[in-house]
Amino acid sequence: MSRRARLAQVSRRRQRHPMSEVSQVSNNAVSLPELKKDAGTGTGQSLTLRVERDLCYECAHEVVAAVEYLLARSPSEIVVEIGNVSTVDSSGLRALVAAGDLCRKAGVGFRLDKMPEVVARIVHISGLGGLLGVAEPDAAQAAQRGGIRLGPTTWRTWEHVAASDPALIAVLRDKVTAAAEQAGARGDTLCDIKIAVGEALSNAYRHGSPTKGSSKIVVRCMTCAAAVVVEVEDEGEPFEPDDTPEPDPGKLRDHGMGIYLMRQAMDVVEFASNCPGNRVRIVKWLRDQE
Repeated sequence: MSRRARLAQVSRRRQRHPMSEVSQVSNNAVSLPELKKDAGTGTGQSLTLRVERDLCYECAHEVVAAVEYLLARSPSEIVVEIGNVSTVDSSGLRALVAAGDLCRKAGVGFRLDKMPEVVARIVHISGLGGLLGVAEPDAAQAAQRGGIRLGPTTWRTWEHVAASDPALIAVLRDKVTAAAEQAGARGDTLCDIKIAVGEALSNAYRHGSPTKGSSKIVVRCMTCAAAVVVEVEDEGEPFEPDDTPEPDPGKLRDHGMGIYLMRQAMDVVEFASNCPGNRVRIVKWLRDQE
């Protein structure tokens, strides 16, 4: 469907704020302000795009469409308000970078507002903070990698087999996040687990589901006081993850960012094929948490 057709389908509402107007991305649709031909062009104003749901694979493109719409009103600045976003995956990250690039090319200011912790974390580990106007934290705080001696311990495990439905990505991601939190994960560690699991599930749906809606995705979660281990299996064709280059900030492609984010976020990332499809195992040690 063309962008013009998508915009024609969305409902339109005007919300008045002093010196600004607000668009919303909500419930899989973009709600844009009414645009009268004779008034309210937005010229010279600061316009706000308020995102009211997670920025993930199935809806991230709508943010770019909304920014394009607002740019047509010749604003001085576009502010993307993301305070109600609970997570962003690599598709959402690409959409934010693309939106910022559109604004820069148009000579319009662009900034993110009310950034929640998990979004700040994915921006940091992606290395794209400069493109989004977000200051990078002190490099001395970078997480250390390596092994840990577990010794005798008790593991809690659960497994879920689901049809490849994009709506289930958030459900399964949140179940793993809740299990990790129960095991003791917090702060950046919990954010990293949430980010990596979302990427693993998104990849399983996008690249490992030959028949969308009927191909199976298996999620296995194992937790103890020292670690969180998650396995995601799909029915996709074998691939070589090491052949996937690290993403170039200037040329963000439609794939490759997910594997990079998983490797940045987790302590161990292992891939296997013929399981019967592909399997990724990701591990986060629960130690020295900020």
